[in-house]
Amino acid sequence: MGNQQTTLNKKKLDEVVDLLKKELSDPEMRKLNNRAIQAKVFQIPQISQYMQDLRLEEEKIRQKMLSLISRLIYKLQEHSLDATLARAGILSDSRVHAGTSLDDETEFDLICLDAKERLYMILQKYGWLQDFFKFYPQHFYENSFQFVERIPPKKLPVKVKVVGLGIGGSLAVSGLKKNGIEVIGYDKRERNGPRSVTSRFQNASWRAYDIAEHLLDEEAFNHLVKYQQRITVNYDNGTSKVMTSDRVQIILGDAIDSALESAERFGAELCFNADSKDFCKVEEGQDMDKTEIVALFAGAHTAGIVDGLKEEMSIHSWKDISSDCKLWLEILPSKKKEAYTTRNVEVGAEKWHFCIESARNTVEDIVRIRDNLIAQKAWNMRKLETSGASKEEIEAEEAKYALQMKKIQVLLDEYDSNEEKKEEAEEKRFDYIFTNCPSNEHNDKKKQAALDRGNLVIDGGYRVDVQIADKSVIDNSNFLSKFNAGVIVTGGDATVNPNPMAAYGATLACEFASSLVNLAIAHGHINAITKGLEGSKDAHSEWITELEELKVMTNQFYDAHGRSENYFQWIQTLICNLYSLPPQTV
Repeated sequence: MGNQQTTLNKKKLDEVVDLLKKELSDPEMRKLNNRAIQAKVFQIPQISQYMQDLRLEEEKIRQKMLSLISRLIYKLQEHSLDATLARAGILSDSRVHAGTSLDDETEFDLICLDAKERLYMILQKYGWLQDFFKFYPQHFYENSFQFVERIPPKKLPVKVKVVGLGIGGSLAVSGLKKNGIEVIGYDKRERNGPRSVTSRFQNASWRAYDIAEHLLDEEAFNHLVKYQQRITVNYDNGTSKVMTSDRVQIILGDAIDSALESAERFGAELCFNADSKDFCKVEEGQDMDKTEIVALFAGAHTAGIVDGLKEEMSIHSWKDISSDCKLWLEILPSKKKEAYTTRNVEVGAEKWHFCIESARNTVEDIVRIRDNLIAQKAWNMRKLETSGASKEEIEAEEAKYALQMKKIQVLLDEYDSNEEKKEEAEEKRFDYIFTNCPSNEHNDKKKQAALDRGNLVIDGGYRVDVQIADKSVIDNSNFLSKFNAGVIVTGGDATVNPNPMAAYGATLACEFASSLVNLAIAHGHINAITKGLEGSKDAHSEWITELEELKVMTNQFYDAHGRSENYFQWIQTLICNLYSLPPQTV
């Protein structure tokens, strides 16, 4: 592609849509399951090449960052070599040893040592140290000291605001505060209760627990990985083995709650029931404190929270392939005595369903279901009253709600939290069975079967639109003044809609949370280096310019990585929608 930047161009994306419409019209293809279709789709050269081009764009920026960091380290090392050797214990210097913090140093060689170490710490956070020493062997001797792991923690002068505390935002605020970054989290919803940030009862099959481990405290992480999925492998000799898969099953509200608790334990400032004016200017002359990074993780409707944001993000959409879906949840006392999770599916275009079942013992999950039912009833009653529904229709809705609430209350009574029953209650479990599927006559029968079983407590519907943002970063626009921000970043559902097969949506949100933490850490280190060098008469002015260039590159890398991840998720949502609809013509 030469020097031309690879973007999520609408014309090229339209070509991908047409290719997939054609592929998903093939009767043989429509018999396969979603995973098989994904495998076949990425064998289409145009689709896989686009993904490769996006990854190469990432790599191009990464290589520029590595090259610039190498040049900076080489220049800094000219003034800090003896201090470096003293840090490693090879020379003796009363000013520096392995545990010296190097905070607020005024001597130039120590300022340079601190700057050099911070650049290495940026590389370490991105996971690039090994490649750096391979590509730039002139720094090999520092690698032999293995000193980066031993560098004492350094202050990170950077402020971040995170708007939206769903699965991505909650992990982000925890990860930021875990790394010592000043962060404020905002959400328009309440912390707990009906229609709160933690009330989501939907399940997700999630493989980002390796990311979460770096962003959460130990207590929250251990809670999240409790429900790791298991698969049974049958061998030719007639034996079988139960093995854990690379995915865990999470209830979104529970995962969010755990991440928020982790953030609170680290000391993060979290603001619930927040108004837009709390984090952006909505009135002329409104004061807003300066913030280096504002992260908008407010879900699929993020682009609409502020006028002009949709245009800044360059969002592309395909309304002709939106898909209507339905979901329902069944709960009942479980016969299982240990944590358990599995999946149940029907394969085939339009007929598919995706069901995740787990045996749980947490009363909070039952309360979460109850909160959702309360909110759903209020919503449904408003709709009925607005539409002029008859008395009979309103009474039918009341009766349905009463029956569902009764089932939930029966389970809550079994999980009585009185101290004398606590030990017994912890042994009891309930089956949590969550189902997603396209809305059609075939799947209506499945929902009716769930009703007939008598365990259905929540049902509903939603629409999945196919859309994707070309830009995840705004760092050179008058739009920044609305937030008084140095850079605005977006991620997760804000940039590409998830799909009803619970495939990659929560994982994508975690990817962006991790990218945000890496970005903020890089900005913090660069700010500290710049401040130290600007305070010294011995520093070269071009170093400051190069540091500014490096900061811009970190923004560019976040954006490029976001495009790659968004394209992958967009393909999955596109496949899922075309798999849910009748064959589409091109």
